[in-house]
Amino acid sequence: MMNEVDRIAEDCLDCGICVEDCEFLSSYCDSPRELAEKFQAGFFREEPMVPYSCNDCRLCQELCPEELDIGKMCRELRQELVKEGLGPLPGHRFVRKNQDFSASDSFTLAQPDPAQDKCERVFFPGCTLSGYSPSLTLKTYDYLRQKLPGTGIVLGCCGEQTLCLGDEARFQEVLAETLNMIKQLGTSEVIVTCPLCYKTFKAHAPELNLTFVTETLQGVGLPEGVKVNGQTFSLHDSCSARWEKGIQDSVRALVKETGHQIEEMEYSREKTRCCGLGGMVPFVNMELGGKITKRRVEEASHDILTYCASCREAFAPYKPAIHILDLIFNPDWKEDKAKAPKTGKARREEQAKLKTLLQEKFGKGQ
Repeated sequence: MMNEVDRIAEDCLDCGICVEDCEFLSSYCDSPRELAEKFQAGFFREEPMVPYSCNDCRLCQELCPEELDIGKMCRELRQELVKEGLGPLPGHRFVRKNQDFSASDSFTLAQPDPAQDKCERVFFPGCTLSGYSPSLTLKTYDYLRQKLPGTGIVLGCCGEQTLCLGDEARFQEVLAETLNMIKQLGTSEVIVTCPLCYKTFKAHAPELNLTFVTETLQGVGLPEGVKVNGQTFSLHDSCSARWEKGIQDSVRALVKETGHQIEEMEYSREKTRCCGLGGMVPFVNMELGGKITKRRVEEASHDILTYCASCREAFAPYKPAIHILDLIFNPDWKEDKAKAPKTGKARREEQAKLKTLLQEKFGKGQ
């Protein structure tokens, strides 16, 4: 079976469409064919930072007449670098630290709805929303329990961070641990808040019945008193939800229900750009990651609205940004949209805080 490096070297049309819209490609080549041929010659071993500098956002695949996927090529090369002991890179130690914490007893928890005999479904906030705001996560969960009795909660990680680094073995370990927690609660129905978790579960755990949280909220309705005479936001679509029209539509419907308006950015829905955090790029190429984020921020005429907590944190240093769940469950969102992002230790502390809050409220869980 042809790998993506060989496929791109053979099938690239050298049209330049993807290079124009990709900070990564324009930094390292004039065409994907040129880059693939360099990789074939071993360039990725000499300069391993290059394949680790791709956001893996898949905009190239959307734009390419041949649907070539630069992100897939770089992921394959990352896996090869790990096998050869050349990857992950030193800067990735912070990624691995966050990943290990999210898969540790300091954060993981499986808790059924204590008011019900049977767990019908689980709420999976992932490590990103949990680290962004424990209170917002808990308020969302409480409302889901109210509207959908029998909703349990699982704290854990989908493992995508490790997979992104090319460590397939560790990814499978983290994913298996999370799936086992869900299975122990006796359900396969999962409400997900992170687009990247949704994408990862969809690809690697097809047995799960997935629903994105905005789709669920659209179905059960919003709390009373949410609708206001709101403001206009520039809506950023997560690149992990690039081809998930149901998620995109539900977000827009909920924003309308809250009384706010949306400015559709030029690059939106299936043509959205990355926030700059994709591919864990800033950990090894901070300059490029910042360049990608700033480009996206400059496209927004208004405060930015996201439905990915990581995207919100990426934009926060440059422009007021807020998560859609803040508009629904956080009465202080106007002040919080200017809050600095939580990273590293601060994010891990928030994750641990969420577990403590849940245990104090419902018991120790599993």
